[in-house]
Amino acid sequence: MKTVDIVSSADATLHLTRAILLYQSSGGYNHVYASTHPIDIDASNPTRRVIGAGAPMQRADLIDFAAAIHTQTAHAGFVPENLLYTSPNLMAWWVPAAIRMTWFKTTLPEIGNVHGSAAHPALIFVAGQGGWHVFALRESARPTADTPLYNAPHFNVNDSGRICTGNVQIPDNLGAEAMAGYETAFFRSHFTHTNRQKPRAVRGKGGLTALWASQLANPDAAAMQRALAPAKETLRTVIKRITHSHNDD
Repeated sequence: MKTVDIVSSADATLHLTRAILLYQSSGGYNHVYASTHPIDIDASNPTRRVIGAGAPMQRADLIDFAAAIHTQTAHAGFVPENLLYTSPNLMAWWVPAAIRMTWFKTTLPEIGNVHGSAAHPALIFVAGQGGWHVFALRESARPTADTPLYNAPHFNVNDSGRICTGNVQIPDNLGAEAMAGYETAFFRSHFTHTNRQKPRAVRGKGGLTALWASQLANPDAAAMQRALAPAKETLRTVIKRITHSHNDD
């Protein structure tokens, strides 16, 4: 068993009191059963503790368990307007379309090492313990769970929307206060390479390279919007996919 460090703001002695056993179907989280068990003293060895006979987990048991861990998992504070989804291990938010200073450091002759103003579409960021992702919105307005998403037309992003972090420093927490840090890490980093393998990451001749070369020459929000290619996902399906991929890691 690995050593676990438990950090507390005050001295405390922890005693093993109950165990929860989870039973899950092989297909994921579609079928789950839980039982609660008392911790008994081993009759043959009084210094040893064993898991006793279980009973189906009841709503009252779940409430007690949630209350016990509430201070460690709950989010407290005002919810910003651009926050779309939050859980202990994942959060999603959106940023409006804007003309932004953009940095490139590439070996591509069409772009090279350059920085300048360029139009960026409205974006959705999804950050979790297993990485962070970005997707584009066609309209610069707060999306719903079923709003269709588009491929983020950026370098350093793969076909699943996952961002290549490289040596960029990103926040180490998932609270709403970390959103600005993630945005700074993305927009202030150097875009270095195209990670996408599938064709049609964007619409238009020349793909991503031609799109950004054109934007750097003449920032054009309408042209950026026309270039967006459907991701064939919604915010709801993206959250579900990324949540499941993190649980499988």
